[in-house]
Amino acid sequence: MKKNINFDHIERILDKLNIKNNNIYLGVDYFVLMKILKPKNINYFEATDIILDFFLKKIGKFGNLIIPVFNFDCIHKKKFNIIKSPGQTGVLGNLLLKKYPHLRTDHPLYSFLCFGKNSKKYKKLKNLNGTAKNSIWKYFIDDEFELVSLGHHYSRSLTHIHYIENLLDVDYRFNLKFPLIYTNLNNISLKKTYSFFARKREVCDFSGMTKKCDKLFLNEGISSFYKYRNSICFKLNIKEASNLFYSDLKKNSENLISYIRPNKPNHDVLCNYNGSISELEDRYLKKII
Repeated sequence: MKKNINFDHIERILDKLNIKNNNIYLGVDYFVLMKILKPKNINYFEATDIILDFFLKKIGKFGNLIIPVFNFDCIHKKKFNIIKSPGQTGVLGNLLLKKYPHLRTDHPLYSFLCFGKNSKKYKKLKNLNGTAKNSIWKYFIDDEFELVSLGHHYSRSLTHIHYIENLLDVDYRFNLKFPLIYTNLNNISLKKTYSFFARKREVCDFSGMTKKCDKLFLNEGISSFYKYRNSICFKLNIKEASNLFYSDLKKNSENLISYIRPNKPNHDVLCNYNGSISELEDRYLKKII
């Protein structure tokens, strides 16, 4: 079956980004990936299994691969089924979820599919707060994960910022509790209450990394970039980035992390809200960074 997908293009991208035997947090634009791979005579589920197998071989027997499968609907629907509730952070994760729900972590909003050496350790985490001090985000730092994004800028996958914001208890967010009916892998439903570090809507429309941060990370080698044909790909050292995020937020400088106030556009913040991520991605595609 593998002859129906040619991984030479992806091999070249990962080699340029220097990815081998790593711990990877993977963010993928699935349809950009399909354009690169051009699978023949197989469906998306078959292609996704082959893609997973490729990345597992790439990280080796000591590596870890984590893919987000966040479910935002659980908050207003007030229910979550760890098997049936879809991932809403990308097609790749949602397709893999159909086959590997037993590898999904516990938190209904911020859940992940975990593959590799430490997958059992990550699965055991039972934090009711999605960005708690000892939640899985901590291990992205401790275990020296790299955020790899294929087809888009890594800031689209950088929810990790909210973990740093929670550690420092920034004044524009708060821990919002939400109750729901939780159905586990054994099809047992229980009433539970979870929380996450939500925006204070009266003061914050969005928070995230800045354009200055993107330049700094690229110049300092904390992030790396490679353009292949008509696709952009990135690698980010999460530990080094987190140290700088923490220092920046502690000083309230807003150089690396900032937020958009209601009725006060902040075009330095990278987000879809102001179109700045798309503009930055266009600049990378045109190689004018």
